Amino acid sequence: MVDVTGAQGDLAALLHENAVLRARLAECEASAERFRSIVEHASDAYLLFDSTGILDCNRASIAMLRCTDKHQVLSLHPAVLSPDVQPDGRRSLEKSVEMDRTARERGFHRFQWMHRRMTGEDFPVEVTLTPVDLRSGPAMVVTWHDLSELQAREEALRRQDEVIRRLSTPVIAVGEGALLLPIVGPFGARRANETTTALLDAISTQRARTVIVDLTGVEDFDAATATALVRLAAAAGLLGAEVVLTGIGPAIATAIVGLDVDLRQIRTATSAGEAIARALRRH
Repeated sequence: MVDVTGAQGDLAALLHENAVLRARLAECEASAERFRSIVEHASDAYLLFDSTGILDCNRASIAMLRCTDKHQVLSLHPAVLSPDVQPDGRRSLEKSVEMDRTARERGFHRFQWMHRRMTGEDFPVEVTLTPVDLRSGPAMVVTWHDLSELQAREEALRRQDEVIRRLSTPVIAVGEGALLLPIVGPFGARRANETTTALLDAISTQRARTVIVDLTGVEDFDAATATALVRLAAAAGLLGAEVVLTGIGPAIATAIVGLDVDLRQIRTATSAGEAIARALRRH
């Protein structure tokens, strides 16, 4: 006779196990869907590649490379999507092998790289390589964070800073053969070097014979500032220009006199207006 009760019990156990497996499968599918959503909608590019080339990538990868669909990317190696030579002068194919090896040795590797879009435009990225093991063998997950916008902002800030520095120490032509250099604010070593370079260029191009340096707006005048001014005057003298200091207060006078330097190449005037008038009469 057939043990109906036992068969029913076995069937119930199988149905329960099947329900558990279906629930686990559903959870796995939901987890995979959530992960795919994260990757697919990420702003960074995610690519998976092995020795045969790129196996898969997200939408950001396609957009970043200016491709029309994923098929344009698959089977390529990321190093191929690069200029022949990186900014450091090394060949991309050669350096990419080293980057992959470093990632496998360390477990991951992050570095900057120059990639190339399908349009031929080069763009900088921060690359993260993470080695993984697939059923088919070892592979690499690569993330690209596009640095183009960041570098553009940095370049804009650099140009802005350059303009501000130039405007903060303008070299003004006040007459034939005469230049006015008003100094406002702190006058540290870096600014002193930039000012000296700008002044010497102006002396050379405009054939100036008198340079009036107005110190009225200088802040925190100390021995270092005085030394920088004396060196500026000496450099101007080598080009045949005489330096006239104006706007000298007690603190500035004390700092300059305290220097063990030859002050004969520096003349003074009570105001910038007086110095300009004297220079114009001379020329």
